[in-house]
Amino acid sequence: MSIVDKLDALRAAAPGCSLAAFGDLHARLVLRSSASRHWHQERLDELCAQAARCFSAADDPALTHHFVPEKGRLDEAILLDPTDIRLFLRSPQDEADLICVVVNSVEDFERVAGPARQTVQNL
Repeated sequence: MSIVDKLDALRAAAPGCSLAAFGDLHARLVLRSSASRHWHQERLDELCAQAARCFSAADDPALTHHFVPEKGRLDEAILLDPTDIRLFLRSPQDEADLICVVVNSVEDFERVAGPARQTVQNL
């Protein structure tokens, strides 16, 4: 299954999932996406930059010392926006690989979070 097929299946997991995207955290670019409406590349890349900022903060030793198990890292971030919920998942195999999903409600988040976690494990 191609990455686009995986993103399409992920977006189909919840009716209010407006975007599923695969990106590169180091380059801060979205490389592939599945969306219910057109997203300009600049907006997609801004999502990737938001994820990069979240993970950069999560990798700060002051935070990891208190919240992350020995030699571990946080690979999941949730950003609450006035209009949507954004879930960022960093691949455990390659720290540059990112899955991002944008949903409209908590119910949609609950439907898509599990499949998104599974997708990032199988990149």
